[in-house]
Parts: sequence; C-alpha cells; structure tokens
Amino acid sequence: TANGASVICEAAKTDNATSMTTNIITTMLYILGILAVIMIIFGGIRYVLSAGDASKIKTAKDTIMYSVIGLIVAVLAYAIVNFVVTRI
Repeated sequence: TANGASVICEAAKTDNATSMTTNIITTMLYILGILAVIMIIFGGIRYVLSAGDASKIKTAKDTIMYSVIGLIVAVLAYAIVNFVVTRI
C-alpha cells in the first residue's frame, strides 16, 4: 500500500536472526517428521508383503520401530526449540 503498512514492510521491521533460525529449525523438523511418517508407511507395506518370511518381518519391524523413534525425537526437538526460543 502507499502508506508502507503492507505485510512485507511489517515483516521486514520484525525480522531478525532469532526468527529466521526458528523458521529454519522448524522447517527441518517438519521435513524430518514427514520422512518418519513415510518410513512408517513403507515399513508397514514391507510388513504386509513379507509373506511370513522371518527376516523380512524383522526388517519391517525394525524400520517401523526406528521411524517411530525418529518421529518421537522430531516432536521432542520441536517442543524444545519452541520452549527455548520463547524464553529468549
């Protein structure tokens, strides 16, 4: 707008290193979460298609377990980053 009160001008006034770092970390954690969910689905498909083969079942269960652990780590990291950034 003509008076300089556009969204871009307002964002430029408040943009700093802390908010940029928060955005980068949040984006990376979202990507990590999405990858974990994709791997859980992939492990589930491998489990269904294992046809009773013990080694394939173990591999599929390990994929699911490590994906769930990764998802938990991503959620906890997101919570910790948000907690720390709001305290600064």
